Amino acid sequence: MPIPTTQEIATFLTSQAVMFSEGRIDDFMAAFRAIAPGGFKVQDPATAPVEAGWDKLEALCDQFLGWQLVVEDVKVSGNEAVIYVRNEGVHEGNPVKVYSIEHYVFGDDGSLLARYFHPMQ
Repeated sequence: MPIPTTQEIATFLTSQAVMFSEGRIDDFMAAFRAIAPGGFKVQDPATAPVEAGWDKLEALCDQFLGWQLVVEDVKVSGNEAVIYVRNEGVHEGNPVKVYSIEHYVFGDDGSLLARYFHPMQ
């Protein structure tokens, strides 16, 4: 299974944030499944154990539904990419704006590993 091209990766990473921000979760999930037909794995936060399954991504969607994600920068190198994201939403009843880094590794088997680096708490 071929790894997506640099342009395919960059387009996916920016468009998935737009879909999520617009509340188009079905389209968001479909985009992830299309770019990673070999499955999804996540580390959230990045130091956590790797968890596999589309249900993990759906749970993250549920947790942050209504948030606005703005990709401020994209860097792609081979089968890996990082994005710098402005996250705007409500936490504990207060509006917040925080930044995160998301690291993606596209596997030869069509899988995708997403690692999320959140602000220090």
